[in-house]
Amino acid sequence: MLNLKSSISRYLSNFGSGPVKTHENRYFIKDGYQSQEKCQYFEDFIADANGVVHQPDVYPFVGYLARKFGSQNIVDLGCGRAQKLVALQPEFQTVGVDYGVNIRYCRSHYDSGRWVEWNLENPRPIPLNKSLIRGSVVVCSDVIEHLVEPVTLLKNLRSWLNNASIAVLTTPERDRVRGPEDWGPPANPSHVREWSLVELEHLVQSIGFNILFSGLTANNSKDLEKKTSLLVLAGDSVPELVRAPDRFRVVAIMTAYNEEDIIVPAISRLIQQGIEVYLIDNWSTDATCEKASTFLDRGLIAIEKFPVDGPPQHYEWGRLLRRVEEVAEQISADWFIHHDVDEIRESPWSGTSLRDGLYRVDRSGFNAIDHTVLVFPPADNGYVPGTDFGRYFVHFAFGQRLGHFSQVKAWKNLKRPVHLKNSGGHEVEFDGRRVYPFKFLLKHYPIRSQAHGVRKVFAERVARFSPGEKAMGWHHQYDQLDRGENFLRQPPDVEVFDESTFLTHYLVERLSGVGINR
Repeated sequence: MLNLKSSISRYLSNFGSGPVKTHENRYFIKDGYQSQEKCQYFEDFIADANGVVHQPDVYPFVGYLARKFGSQNIVDLGCGRAQKLVALQPEFQTVGVDYGVNIRYCRSHYDSGRWVEWNLENPRPIPLNKSLIRGSVVVCSDVIEHLVEPVTLLKNLRSWLNNASIAVLTTPERDRVRGPEDWGPPANPSHVREWSLVELEHLVQSIGFNILFSGLTANNSKDLEKKTSLLVLAGDSVPELVRAPDRFRVVAIMTAYNEEDIIVPAISRLIQQGIEVYLIDNWSTDATCEKASTFLDRGLIAIEKFPVDGPPQHYEWGRLLRRVEEVAEQISADWFIHHDVDEIRESPWSGTSLRDGLYRVDRSGFNAIDHTVLVFPPADNGYVPGTDFGRYFVHFAFGQRLGHFSQVKAWKNLKRPVHLKNSGGHEVEFDGRRVYPFKFLLKHYPIRSQAHGVRKVFAERVARFSPGEKAMGWHHQYDQLDRGENFLRQPPDVEVFDESTFLTHYLVERLSGVGINR
């Protein structure tokens, strides 16, 4: 059994006296594992002979983070021949660090970019100006497994995070690549040793890294198997995950029309997380309001019939969005969520409530949240109205419509006007908006049975859409459907949502949307 506390103490005691010797410890790898005594220099190649791209989502993810953090520079430690790095030019200034044949290739083949020759096991600090590191995104992709002594590199990377925005570290996940019974040495002659994801987490934690996220990413563009460990690493400035104080007030402004089958579990779930609800009902013809009223004075602030002059002839989404904007100006709260009844929002951290997740974002200096959409269609007609729809519907697919990739629907109350109507409700807009780089989850349950789908789509939506809004380009999501549409979905069109593995296996996809559309 790995004794993490004593191992960390041993690591820290060595930091002041030079690099840690490989024979003195196991770098948190399991007892009995054999490292490679001699390791070949890894000469990178521009492309696989079959056109296969290794770790296809890592550098697109790095580019995504650089955009979200407003970074100008991307620094690549162990860049190899840098094909994936230079693909991020000219949008970003790139700095590649490597030595030998790899760095000479970069210098001779690329007109732009800065190329630094440096052996990453050299115990001295890497000679990079702080101005290049400040605000940058740093990537170290599939490098540490090549190093006899990886702590030197990791210590350099850790020191950079006092100035860099974020770092992405990857390496093969040994148990997934070789199997849990692999005891080394690595089959790849250029690998010294390989880690499981848990071992890798222990190693970087011992050096003082703040692991913001940890999981897996695709090994290559052919197999797309989740066999590569990926860590998102931050410095000390990132606030810890703590429970939000009682004074931290979050209000979900919820719009509804004929949602009696799910209104009770939808409101209940939010209230249980400490989030208050303001319900705007578009004159439902079922028992939505009656069922919701049981929560008044118990977390439900009010039920408002809108528009005030009676049931509208058409479903006018623009007017509803404008009313959401007005309510947000009238209520005193720290954060608001533009929330539909048929949604469940979740923070990106396992075991952290939505409210507590928003509190961390707030303390990190950001004031808006984007979301990754998962759509949960019915597999059968067995859902019992009023029960927890989040537990019943277990088959999902990532949202594929263009609008699913822009879901900035939660924002901090800066006491200034916000605009939802301009984007059709997909994005809240306001002066000084800073969207958190990592997306939260938006689980969507629009259809609950075949009969519900037919009624909702053709009677309650298509028949009521505003002609004026249709002319604006809104409300075309159902244009390809007819009354014979089968709303039930089964694998392979959807897959089973496994709470215990989803956050790890779909790390890059859920945090950024990278890799959803291939």
